[in-house]
Amino acid sequence: MSIQDTGSTDVPVSLWQAALNQSASGITVYTAVRDTNGRIQTFRVKLANRRAEQFFGVSSQAVLEKTLDQLFPFPNQLKTFTTDIATVVEQGQALHRELFFSPNPTHSGAWFDLGIEPLGDGQSAVVSSTDITALKNAQQALLGESILFKTISSKVPDMSVVVVNYFQKILFANGELPGLYVSRSADEVLGKRIYDTILPEYQLDWKQYIGSALDGEQHTFNDHWGGWRCECYVGPVRNEQGDVVMVICVYRDISEAFRQQQTLQRMNNDLQQSNRSLEQFAYVASHDLQEPLRKIKSFGDLLSHQYAGHLDEAGQDIVHRMQSAADRMNALIRNLLTYARITTPAGLAHQQKQDLVSTQDILNDILADLDVIIHERNARIRSNMTLPMVPGDATQLRQLFQNLLTNAIKFTRPDQRPNVEINGQLVRGKEVPEFIGIDRANEYAQISVQDNGIGIAPENFDKIFGLFNRLHGRQQYAGSGIGLATCKRVVENHGGTIVVDSQPDQGTTFQVYLPMHVPEQIIP
Repeated sequence: MSIQDTGSTDVPVSLWQAALNQSASGITVYTAVRDTNGRIQTFRVKLANRRAEQFFGVSSQAVLEKTLDQLFPFPNQLKTFTTDIATVVEQGQALHRELFFSPNPTHSGAWFDLGIEPLGDGQSAVVSSTDITALKNAQQALLGESILFKTISSKVPDMSVVVVNYFQKILFANGELPGLYVSRSADEVLGKRIYDTILPEYQLDWKQYIGSALDGEQHTFNDHWGGWRCECYVGPVRNEQGDVVMVICVYRDISEAFRQQQTLQRMNNDLQQSNRSLEQFAYVASHDLQEPLRKIKSFGDLLSHQYAGHLDEAGQDIVHRMQSAADRMNALIRNLLTYARITTPAGLAHQQKQDLVSTQDILNDILADLDVIIHERNARIRSNMTLPMVPGDATQLRQLFQNLLTNAIKFTRPDQRPNVEINGQLVRGKEVPEFIGIDRANEYAQISVQDNGIGIAPENFDKIFGLFNRLHGRQQYAGSGIGLATCKRVVENHGGTIVVDSQPDQGTTFQVYLPMHVPEQIIP
């Protein structure tokens, strides 16, 4: 079967060439090459402008009078392209398609937008080709980002996203929309103007939000609509040149978290009120108990001194036990009064703005007051305090360290000499154990009181700071069980924390951390 060229066009080549070279698209004119039976086998290039060089990979002059099978070595690509041109020539109808094409083995290939038009002679067609590789790459990148964004946003619990274009129409929406919208379904708002999808009573506010976001502003706020409490972000989306092209609205349903927060706040308020009532009750009860206790003590003294001769040994033992119980109760009442009188954090904050306390002076005063017990136990107290003045209340801080030193001496075996070391230094917030209200950017005074006493089991660390909690019987070690509770309260009043490190029979170390400025959270 032979192949012959069955015709040629009557196109004035010079005029066509001059005009087509000015086109922004590649323009090529093809004529059919048929076999002896009249069937199209390939096409010959009759005319090509300069832009067509992108499609062929060679100069436009080099392709003239060449057939497609001579120009392109890839049969699969050539088959698709040849079939498309043949269909247009034989049917007389235009065709449009996008085609990925590689003109030669060394070319990586490109995407082209092809328009094929018949010339009306049943033999020829004109093909316009535009390189759209950059556009296709951008579309693929945008599609990938869109899929990623939609996947991520759909996986975040209780979140919905709405994207609005520059003409204020909704391009993208997912998740269950808040009660701000007429419909909660994201599918029902797509393609509509955002104002038409928002309830009338909120439209004015959202015109301002969207309008200002298109001007480059962003907004973050909480609001509530239709039973929802929402955390909202409205802000601009910019292109690579920095121009605002879209607005993104992100809604996160925080209704449950808000309800929990409100419940917690109510519980906290109730707890504070209960604490205030208990403190007042403790103060009044302790104060009122002192009077009958003084009478019991007075009558006991009267029995002991004036009627001792009338009492046998058992009676004198009873009086002695009564006096001992009265003394213990008197100490308990005094400690309870001290605990009840400790200033609350809110009241203390104003004092801390003005008062600077010398921890060294406090320590010296405490050691002077404890001189008797120190000599009785032959205790050795060593201090290495390198602290400056710290903000706080001198009375409370004195109570704090006196309780710690007293415990360090007291909770030592009777046959053991108490050794107590007191150290103080400044530390950064990042070195302080985690606690509520910690300020990592602040400096803290770290004061440690270490002893060689009986120690504390780790499972009792939390228990020892509770009110009236005792780990030992009164016959072993005297005390009311209020001392460490008072220490904890003083430290917390000052915006700090206290921690313990101990093992049974290996001594105990209490670490006190006091902030070097008044924490904002305790200032009303």
